[in-house]
Order: sequence, then C-alpha cells, then structure tokens
Amino acid sequence: MTACGYTPAEIDEMTLYDILALFSYWRDYPPAHEILKCVHRIERKPQVVSSKSAADPSGIGGLIARYPDGFVRAAEGG
Repeated sequence: MTACGYTPAEIDEMTLYDILALFSYWRDYPPAHEILKCVHRIERKPQVVSSKSAADPSGIGGLIARYPDGFVRAAEGG
C-alpha cells in the first residue's frame, strides 16, 4: 500500500486523467510525509540486496524472484 492509501492494483487501474487530477491536488495539498522529509532533510537510503552467487553471477535470479509477474512498480515498499 502506498502512503496515500492506494493498493498496487488500484494504481495499476488508474487512468492518465486520474493521475493528472491527483498531481493537481498534490500541487495544492502535498502529502504531509513529503513535506516533513524536505523540512527535516530526511533521505531514505536504497536497500541493497545482493543476490549474486557462484551459481547466478549476474543476479538475475534475485530479480526474477522479486518480480515474479514481470512488473516492476516504482512505488514498491513505499
């Protein structure tokens, strides 16, 4: 679930019109967590997951395991 309360499935079903309307709303009323991050200069460090091994030197196996349906979503975990 995102910080705004949308599930990944709901986000996938959004139309461009829905997204533009949401951005317009955020222009006037930005999400509180984003304001607090800016005020307190909080940066979240990306999680580094090393899935490389002798059997999988490229690490592709870890990516396939993490995204089994093949869809990579930008807001995952946030």
